[in-house]
Amino acid sequence: MSDAFQLSRAAALKYDEHMVPALFAPLAKATMDRIALPDGASVIDIACGTGALTREIAARLGEAGRLVGTDLNATMIEVACERHPADTLEAEYLAADVSSLPYEDGSFDYAFLQQGLQFFPDKPAALHEIARVLRPGGCLVLSCWRAISPFSQALANSIGRHIGEAAAAKASAPFSFRDGDTITQLLQVALFEITRHDAIILERQFTDLRAQIFALPVEKDLVQAGEAVITAVIQEVEADLSDYADGNTYLVPQEAYLFSAAKLN
Repeated sequence: MSDAFQLSRAAALKYDEHMVPALFAPLAKATMDRIALPDGASVIDIACGTGALTREIAARLGEAGRLVGTDLNATMIEVACERHPADTLEAEYLAADVSSLPYEDGSFDYAFLQQGLQFFPDKPAALHEIARVLRPGGCLVLSCWRAISPFSQALANSIGRHIGEAAAAKASAPFSFRDGDTITQLLQVALFEITRHDAIILERQFTDLRAQIFALPVEKDLVQAGEAVITAVIQEVEADLSDYADGNTYLVPQEAYLFSAAKLN
């Protein structure tokens, strides 16, 4: 397992406290409002993070269903286990690399991949591995950002000015793979037939701008740059997001693709 994506427990908890309620839990709900799972389905949630989508699936999947959540990051899995509610379907959480999932061929009816594809070094290999663990006719539900959000663009711009392009790239990295045609081609090459291709438009809602910024991987770069740079970045992002401020609350639009694709064989 690569150490490059391993987070500290503190970082995983910060992600779950700030990023999940502002963004990933609303995206999970919007996704599941569009996907009807049959009773007894077997489901794997890949790159599940701290389990935002896994928990939403658990709340909607019947008692006879099977639910698995996997993520490369062991601390994310640890937090996901702790956050899983006792009054929904139990989930099996496992730290695993998408390029080598520890399940037999055809183990699942559904695979979910929320905002993970853009981070996979070998995307075709990952999609072929996901196809392998799906039964013939099984469904992959995939979301990927459709456009860079005003929040992330403002942050990347400011960090680029004050710290450098390498740090700025971290702020925009989740949005680096947002070509719908390319995603379509990757799915087709992996022998999936696309059955749905929608857009989801969310509002990223938060009150603490500093906490949102410091829940991201750029935290280390900002801390190393010092408090004067941190203050400048926060002030610049705040100014850039003034049109999205409603009192003490920010409501920032964020767009995602939602694909559903059936495994052909």
